[in-house]
Amino acid sequence: MPQAIASLEALRTRIRAIEAPGEYRVASMGTPEIDAALPWGGLPRGCLHEIAGTPGDAGAAIGFAAALVGRLHAAHEDARQVLWCVRGDTDHEVGALYAPGLRSFGLSPQQVLLVRAATTAQVLWAMEEGLRAGGLAAVVAEVDDVDFSTSRRLQLAAEARGVTALLIVPALSAVSGAVTRWQLSSRGGEGEALAPRRADSALHPKWSVELTRCRGGAPAAWEVEWNHASNDFAVVAGVRDRSRELRHGLAQAAG
Repeated sequence: MPQAIASLEALRTRIRAIEAPGEYRVASMGTPEIDAALPWGGLPRGCLHEIAGTPGDAGAAIGFAAALVGRLHAAHEDARQVLWCVRGDTDHEVGALYAPGLRSFGLSPQQVLLVRAATTAQVLWAMEEGLRAGGLAAVVAEVDDVDFSTSRRLQLAAEARGVTALLIVPALSAVSGAVTRWQLSSRGGEGEALAPRRADSALHPKWSVELTRCRGGAPAAWEVEWNHASNDFAVVAGVRDRSRELRHGLAQAAG
C-alpha cells in the first residue's frame, strides 16, 4: 500500500509539472477580470488555444477568434501578418471572411493571408506549416475535428517558433494539447454573432464566454462585449462573473 501511495503521488507530481503555466509572453485581453483569471496575466502567446461555439452558433467562435487575433496583432511591435486557414467548401455554412468585419476587430484585410484547402487534413497541414515558418502574429484554422496527437503537435510547433495558434472547432473534445480552451455562445441577434463576416462594423458583439480549461488555472465564465472603437473586451455591466458558480458546479459533478 505505501508503494501504491508513493506511485500515486509521483503521478500527481508529473501532472502538476505538465499543467504548470509555463513562461509565455502575453497579450492583454483589455479587461482586468479576464486577465486576472489567466495565470500569465493575459492571453499567452506562442501556444495553442482552442475555441468552440455552441451547436448552430459557429459565428460566435469565429468572432471571438477574430477579436483575439486583433489583440494578438496589436501586441506585436512589428506589423506581422495573420494566416487564416479554412476549408473551401464551408463558406455556405457561416459565410466568408469579410473585410469590414475584420476591421471591426482591429485587423486590416491586407494583414490577413487566407488559405483555402480541400480537406480538414490539408487545413491542419497549412496551419502547422505556417506555425513552423514563424514570423506571423497568429495562425488560425477552422476545422471539423482534431485528435489529441495533432493538437499536441500544433502546440509544440507554436512554442518552437513563438507563433500563437487558434483552432476553431465545432465542439471541444475530451482531451487536447491546447493551453487554453474556450466555449462561446452569442448574446443578441444573428448579426452580432456573425459580425466578423458581415458589413456592419458598428456592431458590438456580445458573447457568453467560458474558459473551460486553462493550464495552471481554473475554469471561469463571463458575459463580454467587444468594443470595436477601442479594440478590447469588456465584461458586461450588471452581469456577475460566473467563475465561482462554474467551479462549484464542476466540483459537485466530480464529487
